[in-house]
Amino acid sequence: MSEDALFAELDLARPALASVAAALQAKDRPAARHALAEYYRHRTTPVYFIAPGEQANPKPARPDITGGDRAIRHEFSSIGYPHTFGPTIDWHFDKTAEPGSKYPANNEWTWQLNRHAEWLALSRAWRDTGDEKYAREFVAQMTDWARACPMPADAANGARSAWRTIETGIRAAQIWPELWFRFLPSPAMTDDALLLFLRAYIDHAHHLSAFHTTGNWLAMEGNGLYHVGVLFPEFKAASSWRDTAGQWIYAEMNNQVYPDGVQVELSSGYHHVSLNNFLAVYKIARLNHSELPADFLTRLEKMYDFDVYGALPDRRLPGVQDGNYYDVRRALQEAVELFPDRADFRWYATAGREGAPPSETSHAFPWAGYFVMRSGWEPDANFLWFDGGPFGYGHQHEDKLELIVEAYGKLLLVDPGTYTYERSRWRDYFIDSPSHNVVLVDGQPQRRRGARRPTYLLKEPLPAVWKSAPTADYAEATFDEDFGGDVKRTVSQTRAVLFVKPGFWVVLDTLHSLDGKPHTYDSLFHFDAAVKTEGLRAITQNEGAANLTVAARPDPGLALRVVEGQEDPVQGWLPRGMSGVRPAPVGIFTTRAADTTLLYVLAPARPGAPDPVKSIEPLGTDPRAARITFTDGRVYEVRFTPGSAEATLAR
Repeated sequence: MSEDALFAELDLARPALASVAAALQAKDRPAARHALAEYYRHRTTPVYFIAPGEQANPKPARPDITGGDRAIRHEFSSIGYPHTFGPTIDWHFDKTAEPGSKYPANNEWTWQLNRHAEWLALSRAWRDTGDEKYAREFVAQMTDWARACPMPADAANGARSAWRTIETGIRAAQIWPELWFRFLPSPAMTDDALLLFLRAYIDHAHHLSAFHTTGNWLAMEGNGLYHVGVLFPEFKAASSWRDTAGQWIYAEMNNQVYPDGVQVELSSGYHHVSLNNFLAVYKIARLNHSELPADFLTRLEKMYDFDVYGALPDRRLPGVQDGNYYDVRRALQEAVELFPDRADFRWYATAGREGAPPSETSHAFPWAGYFVMRSGWEPDANFLWFDGGPFGYGHQHEDKLELIVEAYGKLLLVDPGTYTYERSRWRDYFIDSPSHNVVLVDGQPQRRRGARRPTYLLKEPLPAVWKSAPTADYAEATFDEDFGGDVKRTVSQTRAVLFVKPGFWVVLDTLHSLDGKPHTYDSLFHFDAAVKTEGLRAITQNEGAANLTVAARPDPGLALRVVEGQEDPVQGWLPRGMSGVRPAPVGIFTTRAADTTLLYVLAPARPGAPDPVKSIEPLGTDPRAARITFTDGRVYEVRFTPGSAEATLAR
C-alpha cells in the first residue's frame, strides 16, 4: 500500500493518534510520519508473547548464531534444499527450476522461502547477543522484500509467488509478529523502515480479506487476518478483520472437523495445522481480551482425542495421508493446560506420572474411518491401525483398507508418510496404492482422485463394522470404488481384521469379481527391515528389536515374493527424510481368480524371540476360516462370518 493509503486507513479519531492527525492537518508529512513511528515504538497495547525489543536475560554464554550468520551471508534453505544468493536476494527464485538442477521440480521452494524462516534466525541471534548487525540485516532484507514483492492484484497462488495465501497467513500470524515486536526499538528500525514494514504488514490483511480458500488453508488465512486485526487496532478496518477472521475460524471448527474430532483431510500433520491455527486465534484473543464466542475453546477439545486414541505406542500419530509421523506429546502438554479436567491429557503430558490413562484402549473414529486396535497403554503395546474411511478432503493417498502395525516398541508394518511435494515419480509413488499395505487388482491402484473436492466430504460415516471387547477387536470395511486402468469397478474388496488380544491379528480379504472374470490380486505388506521368506510367510529380521511375521493360509495358486528397490515400475521404497528415497522390502502375495478369500496372520515377536507362528492351515473347506498353530503350543481356530469373527483356543 502507498503511504497515502496508510494514513487514510488509520483511525485518526483515536486519542493516541492525535499528534499524527495534527501533523497531517498541518500538512507536515515528515512530522506525521515520525509521530506515527514514535507511537508504535512506545504504545503499550496490544501485546504479544514477547515484549518490544525483548532480549535474553541473561544472555547465553554460547548463543546459537549459526542461522543468523547464514542469513547475513544470504545462505538460505527451503524445503531442505540450500542456496546462496549474491548481494541481492531474488524472492521469486526457484532452486528446483535452475538449469541442470539436481533437485526435482517443486514449487514449494519459492513459496516456503517467502515464509521468512531466516528472518526468525536473525531475530533470535539479536535476542541472544544484542548485536545490531542482525537487526540491520533484517531491516535490509525486509526493505528489499517489501519493494520487490508488492501485494498482487489476484490470489497469486501460482508458482514463484511470494504472496500465496497460506504464506500470507503464516507470515501474518506466525512469523512477522515476532519480527515486529523484537526489532521495534532497534536503531536499525528507522522511521522509514518501520512505516514500510507496517505498510507491508497491513497489505497482508487486504490480501487475506480479498482472497481466501478452504480446508487447512483457510485456517492459516483466518489466523493471519485475525492477528493483523488484533495487533493493529489503529486501522479503521481492524474490527472488521477480527470479526471476519473470527467468523471464518469459528465456522471452520465445524466445517473442517468431523464429529469424531478428526480434521476432514484425515492427515496426521494437517489435523494439527488446523488445530494449531484455531488455537493461535484463541491465544492472541485471550492475551488481548478480544472477544470470541463463549464455546470457542471447548469446541477444540475433541480434536485432541485424535492424538489420545490415534497415537502409536511411541506417541506418534501414524503418517497417514500427507501427514508424516506426528509426535503428539507437545500438543497434549498444551492441552492439559487448556483442559485441566482431562486426566488422560495429563497422563500423556506427564509420561504417566499424573492423571490416568485413557478410558479405553482400542478406539474407532467412525467419520474418519480409522480403527485403532491396541493391547494397552504401555510403550511396548501391540497396535494396529486400519483405514476403512473416505478419501479425505485434501492431501489424499490412495490407501483405503491400509494396515499399520507397531509392536513391542518397533514400527513393523509401515505407511510411507508424506515424502515431499515435488513433481516426480517418487511423489507419485508415495501417494499411490503401490506404496501402501493394500491390494492391487491386475496391477492397478485404487483411483478415487479427480472428483470435485466437496464430494469428498461426508454427511454421515461410511459403512463399516467395529466391535471391541476385552478379549478381541473386530473391524470390517469395503473398497467398492474405482481401480485404475480397465479395472474400474469390476472388483470389490472387503477387508476384515480380528485382533486376538493381546498378541496377534488375523486379516481376511474377500475379493469379488463383479464382471465374473478372473483378476490378478496383489496384496502388499511394506516393511522397514530386512525380510526373509519361508513359503507363504514373510518375517522381518530386526536384531535386538521386535519382529513381525506375516503368514498366509496356503491356498491353491497363492504365491509370495519380496520386492526391494525396484525402479520400473517403482516398488519397494521408503522416503529418506524429506528429499530422498531408500530401498525397503515389500512382501507381495499374489493369486489369480474371480472370487477369492485371502487369510493372513500378523504375529509380532518380542526382541530376540523366534518366529511365533508354527503353521497356518485351512479349516475344513470353509474359505473364511483357518487353524493357526503357534510355536508355544497354542492352537486357534479362527472363523469369519460377515460382520464378525471369532478365535477359539483349541488347545
